[in-house]
Amino acid sequence: MPGRVYTAQERGFETVGHVGVAVTTVEEGQQHVGLLHRDESNQEVAMLHLAFHCRLRNDQPEPTYAWVDPAVHSARARQVAAVCRKVWRSNGEQIPFAFSAPSDCFDGETGAFLLGPTRIGLTCASFVLAIFHAAGLPLVDYGTWPAAGERDVAWQLHAISMLREHGASEEHVRAVEAEVGAVRYRPEQVAGGAACDALPASFDDAERLAGEVMQVLSTNGLRTG
Repeated sequence: MPGRVYTAQERGFETVGHVGVAVTTVEEGQQHVGLLHRDESNQEVAMLHLAFHCRLRNDQPEPTYAWVDPAVHSARARQVAAVCRKVWRSNGEQIPFAFSAPSDCFDGETGAFLLGPTRIGLTCASFVLAIFHAAGLPLVDYGTWPAAGERDVAWQLHAISMLREHGASEEHVRAVEAEVGAVRYRPEQVAGGAACDALPASFDDAERLAGEVMQVLSTNGLRTG
């Protein structure tokens, strides 16, 4: 098992210092990732995650998730947790789903999502990256990520069909269609990146540890949905 990856049985979520990365399997071949963050006002740990289009959630974490304790100094981790709270307060549920890059997504003062012509929305994985980026602590080295492959494009097309099924506006769907082929950050890769001892993680290191994260999920039967 990677040294920074735990099940809730091994280390409960109450042991999260300031921030962690939670990951689970939702269906065959599909994982989901979010951010554990401690609220210093009440010391409770919540999970902030983009469930889908305009479905940002700030829930109690479930034991069906494994979690990663990233190699981040406590002062920097506190900043990431503060960004989590700011983004939740400013946006509520209203973060759109799309395949935009995770850099410079949130207003530095308010935490509002900066919707624009080149910033349509995020996935669960790029949302996690965007939060770390907003805290001035990129979790992965974006420049090392490969272009989208056939598997990634197939997933993006499937996600677009799900957007239509869930009632996204045709205007938004067309905008997301224009992003097909964008670089994809998979949830298990983001968790693998968070498990690296040196950040930002390269693609090769994140992909290697993603395999180990998947082994933890499989071995322990961690699955949601």
